[in-house]
Amino acid sequence: MRQEQSKRNPSVRQNVPGAPFLISDKVTVRRLADETANSSYLFKRGVVEYFNYSCGCGQTFPGDPMIGVRFADGEIEEFWREELKTTKTPSHRTLRGSRKRRVRRI
Repeated sequence: MRQEQSKRNPSVRQNVPGAPFLISDKVTVRRLADETANSSYLFKRGVVEYFNYSCGCGQTFPGDPMIGVRFADGEIEEFWREELKTTKTPSHRTLRGSRKRRVRRI
């Protein structure tokens, strides 16, 4: 059955110029666009796994695909770009206690 699904809904598992995210981007579900979405995903973090341009939900190439996100439990769910935001990992320079103090010279 999986092979049948992949033939009907081929997913793109490589970066696409103009897509809203990159494959492997860490994202957080920030909101849900409609009432059909599962609210248990709200505020969960995951990784962009693929783009789907042909599931029949009104997607457009390249900027508005359904975005497949894999969560820590291995589950994958699709979202619109406006439902996701990139999760930034703080760099070592922005962690508490590691900022360099500026000395004001008079």
